[in-house]
This record gives sequence, structure tokens and C-alpha cells, in this order.
Amino acid sequence: MRSAHGAGRGFFPLDEELALLPGSLTARTHENLVRLGAWMPFEPAAKLLADMLGVQVSKSQGERRTEAAGAAYVAMQTEEADEIERQASLALPGSEKLVMSADGAMVPVLHGEWAEARTLVIGEVESPVLEHGEWVVHSRNLSYFSRLVNSERFEHLTLSEVHRRGVENSQQVAAVMDGADWLQSLVDYHRPDAVRILDFPHAGQRLGQVAQAIWGEETPETHQWIGERLHELKHDGPTGVLAHLHQLQEQHLEMEVLAENLAYLEKREAQMHYPEFQQQGWPIGSGMVESGNKLVVEARLKGAGMHWKRENVDPLLALRNIICSDRWTLEWPRIEQRLRQQATQRRKTLREKHLQAKQPTAIPRPEIVEPRIPEPTALPQVDLPPETVFQPAKRTEPRRPAANHPWRHSPIGRTLYQPSPPAKK
Repeated sequence: MRSAHGAGRGFFPLDEELALLPGSLTARTHENLVRLGAWMPFEPAAKLLADMLGVQVSKSQGERRTEAAGAAYVAMQTEEADEIERQASLALPGSEKLVMSADGAMVPVLHGEWAEARTLVIGEVESPVLEHGEWVVHSRNLSYFSRLVNSERFEHLTLSEVHRRGVENSQQVAAVMDGADWLQSLVDYHRPDAVRILDFPHAGQRLGQVAQAIWGEETPETHQWIGERLHELKHDGPTGVLAHLHQLQEQHLEMEVLAENLAYLEKREAQMHYPEFQQQGWPIGSGMVESGNKLVVEARLKGAGMHWKRENVDPLLALRNIICSDRWTLEWPRIEQRLRQQATQRRKTLREKHLQAKQPTAIPRPEIVEPRIPEPTALPQVDLPPETVFQPAKRTEPRRPAANHPWRHSPIGRTLYQPSPPAKK
């Protein structure tokens, strides 16, 4: 028995009607694979999918599907940000009190390099609660936006999330961040009137550098001084702390660390009125973005032996954003629709190429080139003696044919046939 020939690549007419995604997986299996790939490394994700659903996929297949889905979502959010900036669209209705915070986390990329992935966190502010004898403010409904881009590009791309959360239309907004200049520019871009609060642990870190420079690390004097200054800063504000730092500077003029940290804190004095901020019900720490960096970025992209291509970082970050924001069920249908559109466009392109390949190729007719006839060239004139020049003979009398010329025997003018004489009776 002869074996059948292998089937070639073709086009299934029900692909679009059945809403199939690219590849050999069903839509539900495709979604589960991408979701697992966003949670854990690709190889364990493939094994877990096989254990749960009995579907065998390779590590590379899981990697391709996950990164393609993330890239589709990145493209969608980028288009949304461009449209918002172009149309100056009004933001969605906001909340009564929103807090925003941003920071960066380092990600390992190829060739032993590290790159900073920036993350913006937005949340709703809850009422203060008493914990361990102190009033503490928590945030809820946190959402994340992360990208591996520079600060200016990050400002623009965050428009999609800021617009969705209604930051523009919220009654009150606070920005709790460290003192980096790019963070202040981010606040200026989205909500210039936001209450700006310097992260309290960050201010304490600056005071700790001063104490360690004067009394040394892990000494009783250092711990005592830091504890007293932090208590004063939290309950009385920055005035007394800055005055105390000025006194120390006069005593230790040679210490550049003291002068540097004093200048840093003086520049941000308006952001360190912590008693007023707490009375207004604002958080004074940026713990939500610190935990966001660990949850969104580091938990997935800083595993042992991981080194990412730069173009693959944002797709993973985008998927991590919607997972950690608990928005998967809302955003995946949009990603799925985008993947279908891309698959449809690819099938259309391949179909057109397939049809073009079947059409017979017309053989071009050879171009007929008529021979080029050169123009006659004039012969050079040669001067001859007068006796050598041809002179036609002059006729003196008309010429007559000779007596034996055939013309004289021509039957012209003579009767060719003579009638027979009548017969005699």
C-alpha cells in the first residue's frame, strides 16, 4: 500500500467564525498558558499546564505565546496614551482621595547589564486606623503600571492608567515618593496640585547617613540620635530637625556627607510636614510602591539565572500589571481580540501571497529593435582635369532600328488570321 503525500499549508475557512487564536491551542488553553507564563518561569508553566489540562506544550511555545500576548497589550495601552494626548480626552470619574507613588527597580538584561523598570502605583485612601498605638493610613484597590523606558517616555505612557483611574477628576490627590527629580516631574505632568509628601523612611535614611558619619555604624549614639530625630520629625515637623543638622554642620565643616544630606532635606522641607499630612488622613510612606516593585517586577523578572531581552521586558511587565491589579478577567478579552485581529491580518496577507503564487507568470515579449540605418555620408569632391570629365555624346540624328531588328517582324498592325477563300462549286 502506498503512503499518502503530506498535506500542504492551507486556510481553514472557519478560523474567523470560530474565533480561533493563532497556534494549535484552544482559546481557553491559550489563555491559561499565558496566565501561567506571567506568574512563573516558562518551563514550570508548561509542566503545570500539562498536569492541569493534559495539554503538552514546550517551554519555547509558552514563551512565544506569553510574550506575544503581552506585546499586544503594550501596543493597546500605547495607542490609548497617544489618543488621550492627541484628543485631550477627559479622564473618567475619580475618587474622593487618591494616592499615587512611583519608583524604579533594576532588571537583569542580556550581556550582564541592568536596566531600570519604572512602576507607578495608584490607590484609594482608607480612613486611618490605630495600630500599635499609632494612627496608620492604608490604601486599597491598587493598580500598577510598569515599563522599561526613560522618565519622559514613562510620563506619557502612564496616561492610559492615570486616565482610567480618574486621577484628574479626583477631589484630592497625594503623591508619596522619594525626592528624585523625575518623580516630581511625573507629578507635575499628571496632577500639579497634588499634595507632595517625601517618603518618611527615605527621610530617615538621610538622617541615618549623617549619624553614621559622625558616630559610626551600629553604635548606641547613632541609634539614639536617629530615634530622637525621627520621633521629632514625625510629630513636630522638620523645623527642629533641620536646625539640629545646622548645628552639627558648624561642628563638622569637613564632612561632605553631612552638608549633602542637609541640602537635600532643606530643599524638600515643604514635603516633610508629617504631622499635618497625618492629620489630613494621608499616608506618609511609599510602601505601596516598594511592595509593588517586589510583587510586579522582581518576583517574575529577577529569578536565578534570568537575563531578558529588552524588547521582552515590557510584555511581561504589562501582563504582571493586570494580574497584580486583579484585572485579568477584564483585560484578557481585549488582548484576545487583538490577537485574533493580528491572526486575521496574517492570514489575509498569506492568502494574497498564496493566490499570487498560483497565477501564471506572463512571459515578457522580447523588445524588437529595428536596425539603425546609417545616414549616407557625402563623398569627397575630387577635382579632375577638364578632359577627364565624362561628357555624354550628343545625338545628331534620330536613331532607327536596323533592318533585321525583331521589331520590324512584329505582327502588330497585320492580320494574324486570313479568312479561307470560298470553296468552288
